[in-house]
Amino acid sequence: MKRFVNFFRNEQGLTLIEMIAAITLSAMVVGLISGITMFGIRSYHKITIENTLRDEADIIMSAIITELYTSAPDKVGNMSDGSGVETFSNLKGNTPMQKIFIKDGQLIIGNSSTVVSKESITATTSDLSGSEIKFTSSSELCRNNIPCDTGLVEIDLVLVQNFEGREYKLELESKFGF
Repeated sequence: MKRFVNFFRNEQGLTLIEMIAAITLSAMVVGLISGITMFGIRSYHKITIENTLRDEADIIMSAIITELYTSAPDKVGNMSDGSGVETFSNLKGNTPMQKIFIKDGQLIIGNSSTVVSKESITATTSDLSGSEIKFTSSSELCRNNIPCDTGLVEIDLVLVQNFEGREYKLELESKFGF
């Protein structure tokens, strides 16, 4: 220890080789630390976006399932243009009670194709353009877009978010019986 103290008391300074070695080691350490820090920040952002996508997928699925079970429709069928599903009540006849579909990258739950109310739109920051909601039934009577009282509602969600020029995508497939 005494030797190091005497070295620093010496006023001769450092040689060029010692200075180059010290700067090289410092640059390597700083480069390593900054690389690890940047990797950590990128990983944090990636995990945050993936969690956001999962949360939004859960919200969308919850909104669809809640709407189907709270409105308690008697029949469900595909919309005529195939963009979503319609719910029907025996009291209203062939008039759709609710429509659940994706338009302009957003989930819309409403009574008509032109939705004015913000409450009918489930607000998400992700784009849902590649998503699809459809109704299938095993019964021969319910083919050809005729509403049916039993079947499967199939939801294929494709959520996309962009961050720093990268596209993050989450695909979710879900089927539940009606």
